[in-house]
Amino acid sequence: MIELQNLSFCYPNQRALLENIDLSVTSGEVVVLCGASGSGKSTLLKILNGLIPELYEGTLEGTGTILENEFLSMDFVSYVKDIGVVFQNPKTQFFTTDVYSELAFSLENYSVPRQQIIERMQELVEALGLEKLLNSSMFALSGGQKQLIAFASACMLEHKLFLLDEPSSNLDDQTIEQLKHSISHLKQQGCTIIIAEHRLHYLTELADRYLIMADGKIIRDYSKETMLQQTADELSTLGLRALTPTDIQVNNEQPNLSNELGLQLHCKDLHFHYRGKKSGVAIPELTLNSQQIIGITGSNGAGKSTLFNLLSGITKPKSGTIWFNHQKMTARQLIRESFMVMQDVNLQLFFETVEKEITAKAADLSLFDTTVELLNLRHLLHRHPQTLSGGEKQRVAIATALLSGKKIIFFDEPTSGLDLKHMDEVSQTIRSLHNQHVLLLIITHDKEFLEKTCQRVLTLEHGQLTNDYFI
Repeated sequence: MIELQNLSFCYPNQRALLENIDLSVTSGEVVVLCGASGSGKSTLLKILNGLIPELYEGTLEGTGTILENEFLSMDFVSYVKDIGVVFQNPKTQFFTTDVYSELAFSLENYSVPRQQIIERMQELVEALGLEKLLNSSMFALSGGQKQLIAFASACMLEHKLFLLDEPSSNLDDQTIEQLKHSISHLKQQGCTIIIAEHRLHYLTELADRYLIMADGKIIRDYSKETMLQQTADELSTLGLRALTPTDIQVNNEQPNLSNELGLQLHCKDLHFHYRGKKSGVAIPELTLNSQQIIGITGSNGAGKSTLFNLLSGITKPKSGTIWFNHQKMTARQLIRESFMVMQDVNLQLFFETVEKEITAKAADLSLFDTTVELLNLRHLLHRHPQTLSGGEKQRVAIATALLSGKKIIFFDEPTSGLDLKHMDEVSQTIRSLHNQHVLLLIITHDKEFLEKTCQRVLTLEHGQLTNDYFI
């Protein structure tokens, strides 16, 4: 299936991102690429899917074959018909404005008869449980729902090779189980699947091999059996997350908190729904206090990001009021007090270097060196933000938030695309920021991160609060 020798790549005037890689993958294998953010996983996938060198300039070297095509002499147009790809940022692979058209697009592009398209779509929608999303606008989907649609779109054509870059990013537990079932279905059909992933726990039953990368090289090639024998300390040394799901322990003793201490965000009778939809966010009353780091969980599409938009002033509620420190707030006032680290960090990266990005609106540059060292950004300061990996972009956005001087900071999936080391650093950074009189609210599906970071957890389902507990 894939046989490559001495594979190397570097962008113009930069150090090598991949160096002397030998890669062998047989038909039907499920191979997991893992390792630290920036270790070369996404770059390797871009070479395997043909985007390097088709769209990205740089020096690419190596010999071998991919899908019986001679490496470096493949015809891109004919080659890509045989591979299904899910990018780290699913929005970059969408071509239409609604789910139905998006799923049909690839088959229409290859002139598949209409009836076959309908039959294939019905089969896939049923297999992935997408019935409720089929008639949705792409703009109305949550980040996790977009991830699922990107995976479904990649599966519409019956490919031989699937390349998945962080497919579980932003997915809730239920949707991860759907994804796991879908990957298992592809494996049973004999497809070859290569997955770059940090969240490893859902893949232990599916993976045949684990390739561990560091500094642009494959440093370990483990079978499933060998990988499962690694201790927690050995996995941590390799920068890898746990192979088993995190079980959060609920603290039944509610802490005694004084409403007079810390910053307080309070909302009452908060209602909002998008045009044409009856359901939305409906919060009778909620008080959030800076004495705790607060995590918000719930299914994809439950309304978590919408709630953040309301509390930060980005979206105006249909009805209801919001107070900050007992002062009734307008949307404009909330915006002045808030900073949002968005789920799609590409939407908030504007400058030509990382250094300019994190200092442009910094309130206190005395924290610059501490923040840069804590988030391991020193070697990236002169890079263009859009050339970074997904995890590196996330760290840049968090650095911008830390230097902003705002009193309310919202984090929407801050560990999306982060390895163990940088997840721990983000957790440590947020806990350090908590000591600086800041109200911190975090949307996350990452239970490993949630357990390390938060003291209070709210669960949102169908726009309503269904649980409020302490850990």
